[in-house]
Amino acid sequence: MLKKMALTLLLTTMVFGTNMAVHPLNKALAAEAAGATPAQAAKVTSAQTAGATALAEQTADQLYPVEVGGKYGFINGKGKVVIEAVYDGYGYSGQPGGTVYVEDLAAKKQYYFDSAGSKLFEYKLRAAGILYSDRALYTAQVQTADGATSTRYGYIDNQGKVAIQPLYHRAFPFSEGLARVNLGKASGYINTKGELVIPYRYSATSDFSEGMAAVALTAGGKYGYIDATGKLRISPRFVYATPFSDGAAAVYVNGKYGYIDKNGNYLLKPQFSMAQPFSEGLAFVERNGVTFYINKKGAKVIQGFTAGGLFKGGLAPASEGQRYGYINTSGRFVIKSQLYWADSFNGELAVISYLVPDSREEIMGYMNRSGMIVWPQAAALMKQ
Repeated sequence: MLKKMALTLLLTTMVFGTNMAVHPLNKALAAEAAGATPAQAAKVTSAQTAGATALAEQTADQLYPVEVGGKYGFINGKGKVVIEAVYDGYGYSGQPGGTVYVEDLAAKKQYYFDSAGSKLFEYKLRAAGILYSDRALYTAQVQTADGATSTRYGYIDNQGKVAIQPLYHRAFPFSEGLARVNLGKASGYINTKGELVIPYRYSATSDFSEGMAAVALTAGGKYGYIDATGKLRISPRFVYATPFSDGAAAVYVNGKYGYIDKNGNYLLKPQFSMAQPFSEGLAFVERNGVTFYINKKGAKVIQGFTAGGLFKGGLAPASEGQRYGYINTSGRFVIKSQLYWADSFNGELAVISYLVPDSREEIMGYMNRSGMIVWPQAAALMKQ
């Protein structure tokens, strides 16, 4: 995710503060919780704790981008500043334990940091990408056989050293230890040593997810799926095919979406006009103009929502039409629906937006699984 994603991921200009607990929206959420019965409060606390505990170990070191006065930095899942917001741009994977980089236009460099905020190395500005599997794409100008100069792609390691030479006409980040690369128009997959694991035989490829990748053999052809050895596991018969998630993949056939399993068998035949990935056993879909969550048997499990997102740790953003909140897998709001917009959780935090009390100003921020705004922590927003 690069700087151009700032509109959906970053925050408006703020000053640093510390007292998250007295944030006005947090006060409103606390008041709502205070009106619950002890049994209701216990259920809410239990659901939140279960979701948080399940992800705590793997997300404790995750970083999130923030903007302060037009400069960029990173916070951790507790809202603590790990990398000061003094840089001109950023890049990050959005993964637990993932590295990040920040851009310094004056120095014409970008600096890579680990998830604890320790500097790893520096590199020429915008000449390399984000680290995945300890490999980041970089570009170089090479001389071709006809004497011309052309751009080629290779990979550097987590110390900024060349790990894979710039051989490729096109290349993509690593996913599950493999990266798709092109020589000419043909696409195959390499491992982190640069060894060709899956030959150049495809016209279109996708990243690996849950051990599978969607591929097409010919331009404009149908999609099927291969495994990490290159074996064709699901024959090409789909107009469009999405990554596997929660053991299922949404596929597009005859103008409708359905879901298949890893053997290529239909879990649900094409019938939906919109189909989100399955997450924690549920998927948000649309059929005949009506949206709802289904299970893998196709049963309507949660209804009455006009918008819904992925479940992460037992919570998903949802809206009944006006405001967003977070529901549990039973379809009950665990975090009150008073947000202007809300995204799915990524680790401990989710990107949300809200209107400043007694104002029409929209603020982008981060919310934790307890429903507390952890960023921005601005004194200007703490007035009663």
